[in-house]
Amino acid sequence: MFDHAYEVILADTEVSRAIHRKIRYQVYCQERRFEDPAEFPNGEEYDVWDIHAAHFIVRHRATATWVAAVRLVLPEAFQFPVETLHCLSSEQAQCRPRRELAEVSRICIINAPAPWKMNRHLDYQFGHAGRSGEHDILLGMVNALIIYGLHQGIECFHLLISQSFARLLKRLGVILQQVGNTIDYHGLRIPYQADIRETSKSLVARSALFRGLFSRRELAYQPFSALDGVWQEFEMMPPSFDWPRTPETARRSEIPLSVPSHPGVWHMEAERSRPGPGVWRSVT
Repeated sequence: MFDHAYEVILADTEVSRAIHRKIRYQVYCQERRFEDPAEFPNGEEYDVWDIHAAHFIVRHRATATWVAAVRLVLPEAFQFPVETLHCLSSEQAQCRPRRELAEVSRICIINAPAPWKMNRHLDYQFGHAGRSGEHDILLGMVNALIIYGLHQGIECFHLLISQSFARLLKRLGVILQQVGNTIDYHGLRIPYQADIRETSKSLVARSALFRGLFSRRELAYQPFSALDGVWQEFEMMPPSFDWPRTPETARRSEIPLSVPSHPGVWHMEAERSRPGPGVWRSVT
């Protein structure tokens, strides 16, 4: 059971978002080689959509190691990643109000048995799922995305995925509708949309595991800032990293990172009104 072995965490602080970026670097730069490691010298893979996204990370309960991640790009983004590739059909692209759309991306599950051996940026806090755990982790992440999406008023997800991964999602019960042309992007990729409500009904009908997960929707995920020991977070801040130098992001490296003013319980909050990682908020 997913709940017994793993937990999904909403990365709502800068430290937890750094964990998210490290998992992405491990999977996309080290294991799959989709991205050039030289472009991310600090061992954290990132892009311009991160500031308009909800980030989720998965932890193995028994070992307390981080093993997977997924990102949901939210409708306030100027464009979804799939829109920049010009592969959506015009009819499907306009089928829903934008406020009801989001894009699932950066689906990462660490496969290397000892990732820290191949990645000097990782330590023993990072582990791997193994083939036996991938199915449960994927269902757990889908559950968290659906619950989070419904809370945000989102009705439909964009996905740009391979045909083989689409088959896997369909076997789980995800309802996918192709909404554009196949493109060559790190291999052949197909744009799909998934209706959240239809998919949740399908998953519940098909999977006893998902039926159990969905019945405990309040446990679908918890914020990192609510975990024990988060008061020490300001002592664990990672070194600053260079954002991609594009017109949209060029100013970010010039924005100083705020620090907590006194001991207590703090978490980092993103501010949509300005670029950058966010500001510290006291929760005490």
